[in-house]
Amino acid sequence: ITAMADEYLDTLTPEIMQGYLSRDGKPVDESVGTLLMRNIYHYWYHTGEAAAVRQMLGHTNLPEFVGDINTAAYRTEAG
Repeated sequence: ITAMADEYLDTLTPEIMQGYLSRDGKPVDESVGTLLMRNIYHYWYHTGEAAAVRQMLGHTNLPEFVGDINTAAYRTEAG
């Protein structure tokens, strides 16, 4: 599944990210980029919940899922 997702994500261009998907022949309210970010944040939220439960159960050496976002390749000096 992740390999298939990567194949799709690799095709995304700025133009696609700024475009809109259609539902029932009408454009949805948010751009492809905004929907993608909502999906990522939703995933992170639930990953954090799972990590919190594991921590409360006494599990140790829990993985870091996001890492240092300030060093991400897509960031620019301005932001």
